[in-house]
Amino acid sequence: MSNEVSIKRAHSYQDIERFKFKTLKVADSWKEHLGTPQQGACSILIYGFSGNGKSSYALQISKMLCQQGQAVLYNSLEEGMKLSFKRALERNNMKGVSNFRFVSEEFEAFEQRLIKKRQAKIVVIDSVRIFFRKKSKQQIAEFMSRYKDTTFICIAGAEGKQPEGVAAKEIYYLSDVVINIKDFEAVCKKNRMGGQLDSSYIIWHEGYNQRNTVLLQKG
Repeated sequence: MSNEVSIKRAHSYQDIERFKFKTLKVADSWKEHLGTPQQGACSILIYGFSGNGKSSYALQISKMLCQQGQAVLYNSLEEGMKLSFKRALERNNMKGVSNFRFVSEEFEAFEQRLIKKRQAKIVVIDSVRIFFRKKSKQQIAEFMSRYKDTTFICIAGAEGKQPEGVAAKEIYYLSDVVINIKDFEAVCKKNRMGGQLDSSYIIWHEGYNQRNTVLLQKG
């Protein structure tokens, strides 16, 4: 009995040159910041301390993508069907945004949703600390690769200048785009999709100006 493994043909430059990659439709005003992420193969990590605007930033990305004709599913495990999440939706003018839906589901239930046909191919997980609780690095990597047509936008806390927790650190290495949130400013820290490193996006101008005024006063 042979144990020989079938070896696939190696690709040439011409193969990848001819291949048609699917990309997200990104508004021109966002392209310097995000680039043009590949549909499915690209994951985006958003991380920062609590109260600095992570969820608002994710909602603003979601709104922009929906306005380009794409569907977004937001898994709000941090807040769910609470008044705080309703207020976040109101602050970011999500009323009337077509193709935006949200749920609050743990890992197993959410997987059952993802395997169904006609599900949104852009998924926000808020937050990975709760969603991937007790999952190993291997389980996290397998989950991210299982849905090859889905782009995951993952939200995590911060520990110093780095993402907080095992799940966030694993997703950091798996992601093609990494955004750090601080004082209502989103700064691109990693981008393999054509975005500009250190490009800045202001999430909430009033809050950003207030924080900077306090910092200047402190010297």
